[in-house]
Amino acid sequence: MKKTLVRSLLVIALSILIILLIAGFTDISQTIRVLKRVSVTWLILSSLLLISDWFAESLTVKVFAVSYRTKVSLRYLFKSTLIGNFFSAITPFSTGGQPAQIAFMNKRGVEYGEATALFVSRFIVYQVVITCLGVLGVYGAHDILSKNITKFALLAFFGFILNGAVLFFLLIFSINRPLVEWLVKSLIKPLSFLKIVKNQAEVVERTLRQIELFHGCMVKSMSNLSLLSVAFLTTFLQMLLRISITYFVARSVHVECSYVSTVLFQMVLFLVVSLVPTPGAMGATESGYVLFYSFLFGPNTVATLLLWRFFTYYANIIVGGLTTAHELGLLSRFDRR
Repeated sequence: MKKTLVRSLLVIALSILIILLIAGFTDISQTIRVLKRVSVTWLILSSLLLISDWFAESLTVKVFAVSYRTKVSLRYLFKSTLIGNFFSAITPFSTGGQPAQIAFMNKRGVEYGEATALFVSRFIVYQVVITCLGVLGVYGAHDILSKNITKFALLAFFGFILNGAVLFFLLIFSINRPLVEWLVKSLIKPLSFLKIVKNQAEVVERTLRQIELFHGCMVKSMSNLSLLSVAFLTTFLQMLLRISITYFVARSVHVECSYVSTVLFQMVLFLVVSLVPTPGAMGATESGYVLFYSFLFGPNTVATLLLWRFFTYYANIIVGGLTTAHELGLLSRFDRR
């Protein structure tokens, strides 16, 4: 846990350093003056949006859990969402979130295959929604952004291709059981040769049993249209809440701007930077934000960036880190019994 804490602090420090570097090219005194007169009311509303975002994600996973008859409460799934957001925020490509959620849920008695299906199903729905919203954002904001951003079409195309590729491989992984079994056997074999895996046959058999459970759940998810409709609805709501935070933090520093333009820009920004390999898409996110919003927010851009990054990134590390520590404490007490 100490290593995780150090990594978290390092990630936050690096992200703030990037923002400070960006601020160095602007009037820092102006940013400080803007932050001094921030509206608390709009910040409270931004906090409520963030909490609602977390709840909507938990609700999406709960939809799949009900379908699988997985015995897990919505309250725990909310906690799991915070844990997943924490590990996603501090790992490259946000790859640590789902494995951490699966591991913690297994400690609560849910089979690995079943837990994996829950979070992979949710992630597939999320990728579909974010890709569709990104395309909608490009269509709606193309005239404005193409006039202000050089090679905007190339950026949008790059983001669409990356997200589309991730979605394609997720679907192949989810429905092609022979491929997954081949991958598992191919990975376990060298691990056995290196003496990392002691009983190759037993490990393969146990893993294939979880794969069978995983694919059974995935088939149930992908074939239930009413279930998918609800999951898409809750995920769309989650993304609407998340992209609205940008508008609310802008209003908190008294920026008069169009809600529609703000959220359209945010849709495109998510599409472009969501798969950058740094933790939290660090560097690309801050630079992209300034690139997209500087002509909309003007001299208040860096101030809104700081507040927006707090609600969409730092809060996940802080709240998620505390939640993870609490869960580890509960599990350690349970193990001692």
